[in-house]
Amino acid sequence: MNVLFRLGVLCIVVAVCHGACFRDVHKAVIKDGKLEEPVCTDVYDKSKHPVGDSWNTAHCIGCNCYTDGMECCTRYGGIAHVQGCVAVVDGKTCKYKFYKEANPSEPCFEEGQKPFN
Repeated sequence: MNVLFRLGVLCIVVAVCHGACFRDVHKAVIKDGKLEEPVCTDVYDKSKHPVGDSWNTAHCIGCNCYTDGMECCTRYGGIAHVQGCVAVVDGKTCKYKFYKEANPSEPCFEEGQKPFN
């Protein structure tokens, strides 16, 4: 019974939270008969990153380059549903801002106020 309760809570949390990751595996590159050191390529700006590097994209995604591939995850995960509000990712802060459904130019909360005080 306890396991079912925990699974139920986990399902609710996953359903309410937005966030995503993707992983890209390196392809072996052989040049002049030698295996080249893998590099990670940013999918947005095509910049190259060495193994061990971490960076943030202009799309609020944090990436890490590993020996076997690259992993990138959104930096704005968390609660994205507030009744009567629309969630929009702020490109400068990489956090959600909430605006009223009836008037999208009006914020749901005062500056600095959290949705669940």
